[in-house]
Amino acid sequence: MADLVPPSDLVSAIMSTKVVTVKPTDKVGKALRMMVRHKIGSIVAVDKGKPVGILTERDVSIRIAKGQSIRNMVIKNTMSKPLTTIPPSMEVWQAVELMVRKDLRRLPVIESDKLVGMVSERDILRWLVKVTYEPNLPEDLKTLLEARAQAHSIAA
Repeated sequence: MADLVPPSDLVSAIMSTKVVTVKPTDKVGKALRMMVRHKIGSIVAVDKGKPVGILTERDVSIRIAKGQSIRNMVIKNTMSKPLTTIPPSMEVWQAVELMVRKDLRRLPVIESDKLVGMVSERDILRWLVKVTYEPNLPEDLKTLLEARAQAHSIAA
């Protein structure tokens, strides 16, 4: 049945392929500097080539709200785990459903235990706008979406 799904409706079509990573033994301060530099809201912790967790803005803000000084903490003690992941062959609507059910804003995309991409709420929003308006996507909205997508991929 997956053969009947248009390629544009698969996670592989909307995911960001440049994913910034850190080691789980790195300090949170390093991860935060990388997140700011790359203008991203999360960073994946990878151990021996395998993704093991994700540090998100939410993880950081929760700890700060509790009065914790986190810059010198080790990422593995701060990150969200276990990691919820999806394959690139998953249909976008299934990824949306998973994000809603698990209250997630981002999903790492894994193929053969390797991190190959990331799908964010922003990627889903772009896809939804295109699906909603196709084939009559207003030219100004199309230009804006393409510019934002390009800026997002350059920042990563």
